[in-house]
Amino acid sequence: MDSPRRFTRPARPRPAIVGLLATVVTFALLASSVAVAGTVVTTFESFNLGTVNGQDGWKSAVPGDIPSLPNGYDQDVVANTGAPVSFGAKSLRISNAYGTGPDTFPPEFEHQTYSKPTDPAGESLPNTEYTAQFSFISVHPDRRQPGLRISVSPDNGHGGRMSYIGLDDLADGIHVTFFDTPNPDGDFMAHDLGTLPRNVPHTIKFWMKLNPGPDNDLVRIFIDGQDVGQCFTTWENYYREVEMNPVPISDRLLFLSGNRDGDRLSLLGGGYLFDNVTTTTANGAGPPGCDTPIVKDADSPTVSAGGREGYRITVRNRGRLAARNLRVCDRVPRRMTFVRADHKLRLIGRARCLVIPRLAPGQRVSFHLTLRVDANAPPGAVDNTADVTPAPQPPPSPQAPTADLPPGSATAPSTAAPARRARARVRVLAKRTGPRRTRQPQFTG
Repeated sequence: MDSPRRFTRPARPRPAIVGLLATVVTFALLASSVAVAGTVVTTFESFNLGTVNGQDGWKSAVPGDIPSLPNGYDQDVVANTGAPVSFGAKSLRISNAYGTGPDTFPPEFEHQTYSKPTDPAGESLPNTEYTAQFSFISVHPDRRQPGLRISVSPDNGHGGRMSYIGLDDLADGIHVTFFDTPNPDGDFMAHDLGTLPRNVPHTIKFWMKLNPGPDNDLVRIFIDGQDVGQCFTTWENYYREVEMNPVPISDRLLFLSGNRDGDRLSLLGGGYLFDNVTTTTANGAGPPGCDTPIVKDADSPTVSAGGREGYRITVRNRGRLAARNLRVCDRVPRRMTFVRADHKLRLIGRARCLVIPRLAPGQRVSFHLTLRVDANAPPGAVDNTADVTPAPQPPPSPQAPTADLPPGSATAPSTAAPARRARARVRVLAKRTGPRRTRQPQFTG
């Protein structure tokens, strides 16, 4: 799976245009200071067969738009024969059969396939909440299509992506990958959201809250109606710290089909069917369960092999209700060992965890821990991840109803997924030979 950085970082001129367009739209909407919720739904039933370009606000490349892509992109509205009933009589088919020349990157953005826009959402706009969803299924549900890759992103119609779902057709099914930029340096982080069977339809939903200010947007992803269980971020840190440009607005979906290795003609006429595409922007509260952000900072950007590194972890409640039974864990990396902390921490596997019975609105809790790097640790970057999770609940009583639970789950404790994660990166240097100061630990383990 290619990193989104390979798609976006080299395109320096594009984000400047994106930023200018975002700024113009921002000022225009701020003049009214009124949030106008908007929803656009596309089922393709009223579309003509053939290219989606120019139909009900959708756009995509046509022959002549891109010199290196004389045929445009491999997309068209098709009549359904064996598609699911929920897809109706017509759907949009897209593959990445056509691509720019070998070693050409980034892919072209301006003429990619975009859905019909709605009222924009952005951190400086009246609308700060964006939701969008789409359904899809493989055109060939009985077999793999090697090389098939389509990504779907909230966008402004010019390549200003604010999130990313990648759909790769691999041997065991369709791999779903999500990228966000959770750290202030703007680096991308990949999240494996699982593998889906290609022979049944699936629905994926973005739910974003674009908060004013840096490093504070929220994203939740739902697959087939199920929350994947973690709060993510948008790409705002990337635009601020890497591109050094304003953060784009979002008002539609981008279905990106660019390659860097030229055409993949075995995919021609294949790919995925997309349908039931919905985009909504509003002045809403955003996704639930994201009111307890976590921050993690290392004491120093470097540490010698055999030395010690400290980390401070802070979690706060920016919601309106008290958060209860939070568990804040440091996932001690391999080749590191816990030394001490300024709070009593529980040992859970390799993790060291602080349980917070109650976190009032506006309250924050912070703790510091020290780890020792193994003396034989190789030089290089080491990521240390912390997360905040609702504490596991006790197993249900024998009288509790279990009809809707899978077999065996009635006696298993809850294992809620982390709500938020934070990462601190340090660079391990070659072992130093000089004396090292030591301090008496407060809590050891």
